[in-house]
Amino acid sequence: MINLLKKLLFFNFVCFFSLPLFAFSSSSFLISQSAFKNHDYPSTLFNFNANKDEFTNDDLLDRVIAAVIIEDLYLANKIATKILLEDSTSQEAYIVTLVYSILNKKFQKIEEINNNIKEKNKFIDFIFFNSDKLKSSQSISKAFIDIVISSFSNSDERSLNYNFLLFYTSLAKIIDNQNDRAILIKGELFQYVKQNETAKKIFEIINSDSPYYLEAQKSLAINYSNFYEFDEALQNIKLLLKNNNNHYSIKKILADFYRINKKYKSAIEVYNEMIKLKEDEIWNMYYRRGICYERLGDWKNAEKDFIKSLDIKSDSPNVLNYLAYGWIEREIRLDQSLAMLKQAYQANPDSYYIIDSLAWAHYKKNNLDEAARLMEKVIDIAPGEAISLDHLGDIYYAMDRKREAFHFWKQALQLAEPEDEIEEEVQSKIENLNAG
Repeated sequence: MINLLKKLLFFNFVCFFSLPLFAFSSSSFLISQSAFKNHDYPSTLFNFNANKDEFTNDDLLDRVIAAVIIEDLYLANKIATKILLEDSTSQEAYIVTLVYSILNKKFQKIEEINNNIKEKNKFIDFIFFNSDKLKSSQSISKAFIDIVISSFSNSDERSLNYNFLLFYTSLAKIIDNQNDRAILIKGELFQYVKQNETAKKIFEIINSDSPYYLEAQKSLAINYSNFYEFDEALQNIKLLLKNNNNHYSIKKILADFYRINKKYKSAIEVYNEMIKLKEDEIWNMYYRRGICYERLGDWKNAEKDFIKSLDIKSDSPNVLNYLAYGWIEREIRLDQSLAMLKQAYQANPDSYYIIDSLAWAHYKKNNLDEAARLMEKVIDIAPGEAISLDHLGDIYYAMDRKREAFHFWKQALQLAEPEDEIEEEVQSKIENLNAG
């Protein structure tokens, strides 16, 4: 996904706060994994009454975060005040109270909070104060976004706490509602958690005179392509393209949308237009058009496009892999293919697609031990890949490990998808093995 979060760099200030950023109250940093499972924040607050006493502070904290994310700061402050009566170390509660006080010009309250916590919490001091002076709303908003970006940049996506990211992004928007960067990132975060309707509404907030407008339009197009039925998505992406003067980046989303949905001829037509424009990514357009030709069974044109792509960018691991694998399947240029795949593997050693191709090249060269080692690695990384299971079966069969070959062919048959186009061939291998 092309989006702002992926482009922004990790901020140096995080090193200064390299102790757990939220050590001030560890329970308030790591929200329980089950909380907000579906990121449906309005439902989290449905029938909620902050005056009732049956909620634990953890329950209340969840609802503070939900209230901030739906931008009900009055409710969030009410809950935060209740939390602070029981837990004077709750970082998020203090932050909500500070934002509420700033927007409502409660300067005595701000001074009181600053005096109470500034020696204990450098993180809050970083967000709100500069040499004991309150920062501007714009500077506070920027600090919130810096925190979100640094967290996103420095973490595995699977370990990210999107409730936390949305909380701080929402605070950035609340304290400065002109911060379009915060609005864009909030939409992208909702996109990540598959709340596509909410994401769509947020992207549409950004006006055409904003420097973030095009990014928002691209994110809208991606939103349509990922989460809507084909016809509705296509109609909306085309409308976005028209409204943005056939902008290259949105045209690319349209072409990719066709390709991903196996409308290869339509994708080729759009890639043709893009190649004529000769933008910086022309090597990538040749590569993607080549994939479409290959999927249509037109290897001659696919091969030409892959070679053109490599003429422009010779070190692309994906293009090296695709072209080399095509040659291997046709049992031509095996030595060149093996060399290309070694180069691709060196550039991207974690891609199981590339490891599979490299293993298959060794198999075709009769380097069976190395082929088996590499293909076993693929199965460890992606145990459900039917084509790789089939390949490992072939390698074991060539090594006279027929029982293991049978096992992996059976697995491949069970897991194969129609687009894998291997079921008939694998079934034939199993039958021949049984007959033998």
